[in-house]
Amino acid sequence: MTTDMQEQIRILTIDDNPAIHQDFFKILTMTKDSTQELNQLDEALFGETEFKNEILLNFKIDTATQGEEGVEKIKQAYSQGKPYAIVFVDVRMPPGWDGIETIKHILPIDSNIQVVICTAYTDYSWEETIEQLGMRDNILILKKPFDTITVRQLACSLMKKWQLIRKTQKQTKFLEETIQERTQSLQESLSLTRSTIESSTDGILVVNHDHKIIDYNDRFKKMWDISQKIIDSKDENLFLKNAADQLISPAEFLKSTKEISSNKGDVSVDTLNFKDGRVFERYSQPHLLNGISIGRVWSFKDITDRFYLEKKLEHQAFHDSLTDLPNRVLLIDRIKHGIIVSKRNSSLSGIIFLDVDRFKLINDSLGHQAGDQLLIQISNRLKEALRQSDTLARIGGDEFVMVIPDIKKKSQLITVIHKLLEQFKESFVLLNRSIIVTTSIGISIFPDDGDHTEELLRNADLAMYQAKREGLNQYRFYMKSMNEDSLRILEIETGIRRGIANGEFFLVYQCQIDAKTEKIIGIEALIRWNNPQKGILLPIDFIPHAETCGLIVPLGEWVIREACKQCKEWQDSHLKLVPIAVNVAAQQFRQPNFIELIKEILDETGLDPKYLEIEVTENVVLSNMAILDVVQKIRELGVRVALDDFGTGNSSLYYLRHTAFDRLKIDKSFIANINSNPNDEVLIKSIIAMAHSLNLDVIAEGIETKSQLDFLVNEACSEFQGHYFSKPLTADEFKKLLPIIKK
Repeated sequence: MTTDMQEQIRILTIDDNPAIHQDFFKILTMTKDSTQELNQLDEALFGETEFKNEILLNFKIDTATQGEEGVEKIKQAYSQGKPYAIVFVDVRMPPGWDGIETIKHILPIDSNIQVVICTAYTDYSWEETIEQLGMRDNILILKKPFDTITVRQLACSLMKKWQLIRKTQKQTKFLEETIQERTQSLQESLSLTRSTIESSTDGILVVNHDHKIIDYNDRFKKMWDISQKIIDSKDENLFLKNAADQLISPAEFLKSTKEISSNKGDVSVDTLNFKDGRVFERYSQPHLLNGISIGRVWSFKDITDRFYLEKKLEHQAFHDSLTDLPNRVLLIDRIKHGIIVSKRNSSLSGIIFLDVDRFKLINDSLGHQAGDQLLIQISNRLKEALRQSDTLARIGGDEFVMVIPDIKKKSQLITVIHKLLEQFKESFVLLNRSIIVTTSIGISIFPDDGDHTEELLRNADLAMYQAKREGLNQYRFYMKSMNEDSLRILEIETGIRRGIANGEFFLVYQCQIDAKTEKIIGIEALIRWNNPQKGILLPIDFIPHAETCGLIVPLGEWVIREACKQCKEWQDSHLKLVPIAVNVAAQQFRQPNFIELIKEILDETGLDPKYLEIEVTENVVLSNMAILDVVQKIRELGVRVALDDFGTGNSSLYYLRHTAFDRLKIDKSFIANINSNPNDEVLIKSIIAMAHSLNLDVIAEGIETKSQLDFLVNEACSEFQGHYFSKPLTADEFKKLLPIIKK
């Protein structure tokens, strides 16, 4: 070890003899040659060493002649951070302190200073010195007279010792500070860990591999209601036994806990269900120290609210909110399951599709709340007809579907259907009213009518609509022809949409004649469809489908606009001014903007309102008496209104008396039976007489023969329409007809 040449080792000599001070200067401050000589001597005695006596050149020697003076210098040097390494103290220093007394004052100031007692007498024996100063390793006795080599070696040795002590103390201090810092850091970390554990909303338990409880938080104790006795025992097995008693499945809990604990590196999450209804989520992970598993950490989260909320949401996702029956999503899953069972058992699965007849009428009459109550009552009754393995679902509105899986023959389904129909024989009570409700049922069967869910549902739906078309309150099994009919209807609907967009529809016009003058008194506009595949189609071929799919509204608007436009065009050509009549469907009357639409078309075309006549069928009026208010508003515009197909419905004199129609049109089905059915002739006479009594004009449509015309003229009917006078003509053809009739 080479001493830093810039560091001076301080030595203090305390002696009342100045000559002694000079001796120390001579001995301890040497030339280079003498230093080399000393090093050679050291090597001869001790061998090669790292330390060289060049250090003597760095000794800084101070002196004091009295003990008190020396103590003050040591105190000052120590306080300045430049302590003395060695002090040579003479034993006798009259008149002040002797050496022993001086040393007694030095040692409390600097315990590391190396003390050399210098004496030529036997003032104190070694034993007495120990008795006075205590057994210390930094006190030596040097006998006078001094041997130069001895003093030098002693100074160097004590200097080395002092430096080692200083270095050791610095290292010790550094270690102590490091330990203190790490201890504080560990304490802070433990405190943070403790705070973290306690602040957690989860219950936390830490155990070692010997099944001893190492740590826990208060939340854990409260969640599990664990007694302090069990906690104090630190026995994990006692806790597990106590916990298992609180759970619905204690054996499963103990088994899973054992499996998790045996797999020391595994992380696991599971759910615990309590007898009192609570639900915990249990999370477990290894407790690691330096990457080695020393135990396991268990975390328990109370997820009771979340569990029941998720369960509720899951139930809502798969069930109808009104009836609590399975919805379409769950229904499809049950159908798929039924198909799997039927395939496995070589059996059948039935899909029963029910639709409540005239449900809309109930909603419109009694309100939606009553309609909802009816659906609830129906669902409760239908449940009574089910087996445990069957499924009843509500898929929307008034539609219910049943899945009857794993049956051996079709007759079993018929038995179920009869039970279902029986449920509707007893009346339902709504708003203190007894109401008879019926249902139409369609049935499809796996595998005969389809091999997947959507196909089976679609075919059962088709069968249900067939039952409705055939009269309600009955059931129909699916047949292949139903699908063909459905495709045909879809094709017509698509064609109508395309026809509207492509301008495939056109109007023809049939004249209305006054029998007395034989002049045209009116025109009826009739729609035709120039279908690209099928040619010219009559209204009977597409109007019912347009009404079913809602396309009658835009189609009817086109008819009114086109008829008004054509009538105005004829008028502008100075042809006979006669009104033009158009048929209007029930859906058009129900449009909230229908009155505004008529006004808009009249303004757009410039046609005087008195030259437009709206025809509404009797059945349309009878099916919705609110239409009479619309009729009145139409007449207030100055537009004429005719009651078409009169006599085919359950005619009511009430609405004829209270609604100012302009004229009645006798349905052509009565006209066709003139001269062949006396009953129809009587009805015709009655209609004409009634119309006259109500000051209504009467027009008979469908005149085909002169005998029919003669009969009607004889009964005072003066307005006619039919092929006897003219078939429906295109606009260009009708334009030519007007002048001829006029002449």
